[in-house]
Amino acid sequence: MLLEAEFNRLAHLQKLLAEGLAKEDWVRIGEVDGLIRQCLERLQNAQPFNDETRRKLAPLKALHGHALQACARECARLSQMLANHTEYAEARHAYSLADSLQGVN
Repeated sequence: MLLEAEFNRLAHLQKLLAEGLAKEDWVRIGEVDGLIRQCLERLQNAQPFNDETRRKLAPLKALHGHALQACARECARLSQMLANHTEYAEARHAYSLADSLQGVN
């Protein structure tokens, strides 16, 4: 009975993960990911994963892989944005310094 409840919970979490991905709701994806981990740990503690369990979990595993790729793309996008802001700030500082040096002459 415990196993069936965990599989039902995982099915629900899979839907929530898919919704979070569709909305690009990174905070929600992180929350759901943590809940999925807890369920998987409970399942693993109840009994070692067999072929049947792995088969049941395959769609969730595939979706989780998509989520991982989407999160990696978002991290790369944010990293590039941060690098751009840093470059612009350095350029503004250089112009400001040049302007102040010209005023000294």
